[in-house]
Amino acid sequence: MREIRFFRSAAVRRNQGFSLVEMMAVVAVMGILATIAMPSYKNYVTKSRAQAAASDLLGMSLALENTFQKTLSYPVYATQTTIPALSANRTASTGLNDFSAWYPAQSAHFSYAVVSSSSGFTVKAIGNGVTVSGNCVLTLSSENVRTAPADNACGMTSW
Repeated sequence: MREIRFFRSAAVRRNQGFSLVEMMAVVAVMGILATIAMPSYKNYVTKSRAQAAASDLLGMSLALENTFQKTLSYPVYATQTTIPALSANRTASTGLNDFSAWYPAQSAHFSYAVVSSSSGFTVKAIGNGVTVSGNCVLTLSSENVRTAPADNACGMTSW
């Protein structure tokens, strides 16, 4: 009779919770998973933002192509000109009304610029340095030449 009580009390004691060693093992496994998962997640987010910025560049190029279709020349921006994210800042008085119908999806993470002559253009998306590395620079030219940094700063090396 005594043996039965002993086994019952040991079984009850065993089911009361986790030991410190078991808890430390779980914490160690979670730490290892976090160190592997976080860089992968950041790279995924950067890549998705860069792909959306690439779509914004296509929209910019379509605005320039629209002007070309109307006038048979591209608008001239001789030096690199930053295009404001808000359309209210892109008016005839600022000289940026060529992009009045363009709305960037990634304006919180990228700034956009254009350099053009009457015969061609290059548009750029430049990472803001906070949420996306400042080394992440995507370009698109009027000849459909697309570039991305070779060092994978955008999470991709081509688009």
